[in-house]
Amino acid sequence: MSVEVHFSGPVFDGSVPRVLREAADDMGQTVAHRGVGVVRVELAKVVKHPTGRYSSSVQRESQGSRHKVHDGGMVYGPWLDGSGSRNKTTRFKGYAHWRRATQQLERSIPAVAREVLPRHLRRLQ
Repeated sequence: MSVEVHFSGPVFDGSVPRVLREAADDMGQTVAHRGVGVVRVELAKVVKHPTGRYSSSVQRESQGSRHKVHDGGMVYGPWLDGSGSRNKTTRFKGYAHWRRATQQLERSIPAVAREVLPRHLRRLQ
């Protein structure tokens, strides 16, 4: 008597790690893309006379699997946010728009996962 067993599917062909990496990257891109909008909205809530210069400098950047949202190194960015050294010596304590945007994005991560993951997990069936 002999028994032959054949294994097939995503668990056995090695595609699970690749699909999970792609899902994580997709989630990172989605959160970063939303992050640009969230920062701009938070900034628009507090700036009384916006010129659009700083808001337009807010951008997302991808470096491999890392995604970040930043202001392009604007010299007055830390002062606007309230995290610069000048905020300690002036009356202006900053808008804290980056902190609020980060908190809002962190709360949205489960919703992003519910949106993005099913597209990738379908490939594992």
